Parts: sequence; structure tokens; C-alpha cells
Amino acid sequence: MADVLPDSFGLSPVLITLRTCFITVLAIVIIVGNILSITVTCRVTYLADSTKVLMMALAASDLLVGLLSLLFAVSSALDRWPFGTIGCTLVSHCIFIGLFISIFSITGLNVDRYIAITRPYKFPVWCSKRRTVSFVDIVSILAVSGSMIQYIFGQHSKYYPAIAMCSFSYTSDASNILLVFVALAIPTLVITPIYYRIIRISRQHQLRDNPNNEGNNVRDNKALKVFLMVTLTFAICYSPNSLLRLVEGLANWTSPDWLQFIAEWLFIANSAFNVFIYCLFNMAYRQMAKKVIQERILCCKHSAVGPVNI
Repeated sequence: MADVLPDSFGLSPVLITLRTCFITVLAIVIIVGNILSITVTCRVTYLADSTKVLMMALAASDLLVGLLSLLFAVSSALDRWPFGTIGCTLVSHCIFIGLFISIFSITGLNVDRYIAITRPYKFPVWCSKRRTVSFVDIVSILAVSGSMIQYIFGQHSKYYPAIAMCSFSYTSDASNILLVFVALAIPTLVITPIYYRIIRISRQHQLRDNPNNEGNNVRDNKALKVFLMVTLTFAICYSPNSLLRLVEGLANWTSPDWLQFIAEWLFIANSAFNVFIYCLFNMAYRQMAKKVIQERILCCKHSAVGPVNI
């Protein structure tokens, strides 16, 4: 069930306008950025198929968040939730599913690069496209199952007027602890030894100074830096929201509305950052993104000019 509060939050029209503009712009950036990310990822040739699948799964989950943000822009403009209890429930489940897929896609990308560096000859077999697609399918099924399990912990969907968003209430301490464990602890326990091991291997390669592997090492290290930045950005954006809910539950404390807004929308904003990280740290990806944008602009120009009848 969903707890929908139809009454307005009582903000001034100026603040409602500013909030709505912020959410709308962010939603557009997320949607356009992740559509671009999926298009570029499909067209680049230097990425392994397994890496492409995981990057597109991450972009698809972020795109889902962007589409949901358009609904939040409407609720912000009206200062109430207009889509009913069913809509609030569906949105809450979609947010949870998108979060779950994002976490394990990011973790999978780091494991993928770890295998590529440490087991380069076994990488094509261990991380084949079919196995990676099966991994994404399993993660998606677990995400949907985990969303349904929320009711076991007594969670219900609720509209929060302060942030103009529907989400699970997370009033159970057990669910808050479990969410922190799944969203932060497990990825940290997996990723930390991966980077420790990779740093040691990189130093060994530098000491050996093997020119035959120099090209592969440089390419793998660049990809690793990109996914490290994606991982750190996600942790920075999501940790405040997760820890805030945990503290609220354990301390029986209600955080200020402004703090809730910053924590929640910082988490949502993470969905807009990945494509910029790819372009900033990878020249080949950036060049392909420019090519795709230029092609789209030229296509729009040509389509805007109709035939001339003489």
C-alpha cells in the first residue's frame, strides 16, 4: 500500500518554481545523457562485449531514474502527488530496482576489469557476452524480488512533499541496516581487494617494463580509472541518503526538510554523471560522443528543411 499525502507542503510559489526547474533540468540531463551513453557504447569498438553489456545496463537503470524524475517534476509543480496510490507504489518499486541494478552493474564492471587485467587469456571465456547478459538478467530478477520483499519488513510506499518524491518509507531498522549492507558494505568488500590487487599488479608491470604488454596495460588501466571514478561518484552520491535514513531510524530522529532534499536528490543526480565521466577520462569515448552529437544535429537540420517545389 502507498501512503499518499495530497495536501501541499506549504512552500512559497518562488521555491516551488525553483524546485520544479531544478528537477526538470536534472531529469532532461539524465535522459539525454544516458541515451547518448547507450548509443556511444553500442558504437565504440575498443570495449569488450561484457563491458558494453554492463555499461548499458547501468545506463538503462539511470535512464529509468530520469524518466521517473519527470513525474517528480510534475508533482513538484503541483506541490502534491497527482498519480494516486498505485502510481506511488510503482514508482517506489522502480526506484529500488534501478538502485539495485546500478549497484551490481558498477560492481560487475570492476570485477570485469579485474579479470581482464589479472587473467587476460581467460577473460574472453569467463566474461563472455552470454554470461554477462545472464548476470544482468539474474540481477534484474533479484532486484524485482528484493523490491517485493520490502513488504516483509513492513515497508510501504509514501509520498514525501519536502522532496516531491515517492519512495519506500524505510521505517524498519532491519531494512535500513540491510539496505546499507547491500548497497555499501558488499560492494566495498568486493571492490577494495580488487583495487589493492590491481595496484600491486600495475607496480609489478612497471618494474618489469615489458614493452609487449604496454599497450594492453595502458588501455586496461585507463578503463579501470574510469570505472573507479564511476564507483566513487556513486558512493559519494548515495552514502548521505543511506546513512541519513539509518540514523533517523536508529536515533528516532526526523531530519530537516532541506537535508532530506539534498540527500535524496544528490542520489538521483548520480544518474547524470556517468556519461560525463566516460567523456572526461576517455578520449576515444569522447570523440565518439562528439560524432554522435554532430550526426544528430545534422540529421535534425536536414529533417527541418522540407522539399522545395518549383
